[in-house]
Amino acid sequence: MPTWLLRVAVSAALAGSAVLTFAAAYQRWWPACPRGGFDAEACVRLQGHRYDFVAPGAPWTPVGHAADLYGVALLLLAVAAVLLPTVLSPGRTHGSGGRWWQLLVALSALVPAASLAVLGAATLLSGRIGRAVDLPGSGVVAVVVWMFAWPASLTVIAGAAPGGRPERAVPIAVLVGLSTPIPTLLIFGPIFAGYLSDDTAPWTEAAAAPFLLLAAVSVLLLTPARATAPALASRRATLTGPRSALGTAVWRHSTTQTSSRPWS
Repeated sequence: MPTWLLRVAVSAALAGSAVLTFAAAYQRWWPACPRGGFDAEACVRLQGHRYDFVAPGAPWTPVGHAADLYGVALLLLAVAAVLLPTVLSPGRTHGSGGRWWQLLVALSALVPAASLAVLGAATLLSGRIGRAVDLPGSGVVAVVVWMFAWPASLTVIAGAAPGGRPERAVPIAVLVGLSTPIPTLLIFGPIFAGYLSDDTAPWTEAAAAPFLLLAAVSVLLLTPARATAPALASRRATLTGPRSALGTAVWRHSTTQTSSRPWS
C-alpha cells in the first residue's frame, strides 16, 4: 500500500475516533452538565464511577449510547494502531539489525491493536447489552498496553526509525500518549472543565478528542525524509554495482588481449 494512502487511513481512523469520543461524552454529560451547572444534583449524580464508559466494570449503568459510541471509537483507534508504526517508520532496513527492527515494528502494531480491539469490542458489547462485559484479553493487561506500552513503543519508533523525520514523528507519538485515559481523566479533563470532582469530572472523556485530532492532522503532514547525497550515491552504487563490475572485467580483459598482440 502506498505510504500516502497509509497516512490517509491512519488520519481518518484517528479523526473518527476523536469525533466518536466526543459524541460519547456528549451522551453522558448533556444536558445534565452544562458549563456552570456542574454542581447541580443531576450532574453530580452522573459524576459517579458507575457511569464511566471508559473500560466499564461492574457495577455499571449505561447512559444513552455513550458506551456504544466509545466502543466504535476504540475499534477505530485499533485500526490506527496497526498502521501507525509503519507510517512512522517509512525506511527499509537490512541485515540482522533490520530484522530486529522489523520485529519491533510488527509487535508495536499488533499488540496494541489487539488490545484496543478487544477493549473496543467489550465496551461496544457492554453498551448493547446494558451491563459490563468482560471479554478474554480485555482486562488490566490490555489497559496497560493501551496507556503505557503503546505510546512508549511509538515514541521509540518515531525517534529512531530509518528514513523517518523525528521532528514530525515524535510529536505524533506524544499526542497519542496524551489521549490515553490517565492524562485525560486525571489531568486534562479537570483542567478543560475547570472543575474537580470526587469521582469523574464532567466532560472528562472529551479531553482526548483534541489530541486525537491534532495527531490526525500531524499524520497527514508526515512525509518521508528526502534522501541525502551520500544516501543517493550509496543507493546508486547498490543498483549499478554488479553491472559496473562486469563492465570493468570486460574492459580489463579486452585491454589485456590488445596489449598482448604484437605490433604489425
